[in-house]
Amino acid sequence: MSQINWRKNIQEATNEISGGSRFMLLFFYQPEELGSVRMIEEAFQNDAVIRVVERETAPVMINVDESKALADKYCVEWTPTIVIADEKGEELERCVGYLPPEDLIPQIMVSTALADFHLGRLDEAIGEFEQLIDQYPKSEFAPEAEYFLAVSKFRKDGDMTVLSEICTTLTDKYPDSIWAKKGSIWAHLTRQVYVPFSEGTSLDGGQY
Repeated sequence: MSQINWRKNIQEATNEISGGSRFMLLFFYQPEELGSVRMIEEAFQNDAVIRVVERETAPVMINVDESKALADKYCVEWTPTIVIADEKGEELERCVGYLPPEDLIPQIMVSTALADFHLGRLDEAIGEFEQLIDQYPKSEFAPEAEYFLAVSKFRKDGDMTVLSEICTTLTDKYPDSIWAKKGSIWAHLTRQVYVPFSEGTSLDGGQY
């Protein structure tokens, strides 16, 4: 059976991902805490989880009882906590609490896709959101991926059609999801093109 290759420390993980497209996965745990134990003994022993962790990240396991300064730095108030960070150690995404393997996989996928989105790596984010939707269409994370897939395409091309279309998609496929409610704001949109303001304005500054 394969195993996750937990890197020895953050520096080792940083060196590994520097200049590439992968992220650090910082797993904060407590040895006696039930959620931490089950994540280590069940979720991180799952072959599919191992594949996605090694493909997308350089993982580091951090015992909060032994690394209190690091836990404080990342504002870890509960375990288990997973932090997705860039090569500088800056946090991009996090998830808190136990998840079984079937949910942890799409959680990691959506977290790394959102990390790419935050960094403006829109092509990568679009591909990752599409992969999650294709592989885990019934996951609780699928509607979030659908939502941010549309937002990523809009950010890339400036075509508001994708926003009006995702409103319909979310309403049809995930009517009870919070993401359907969030997407409902775009129900009235027609085809418009977004023209960003010049550099130096706010991140979302622009006109139609």
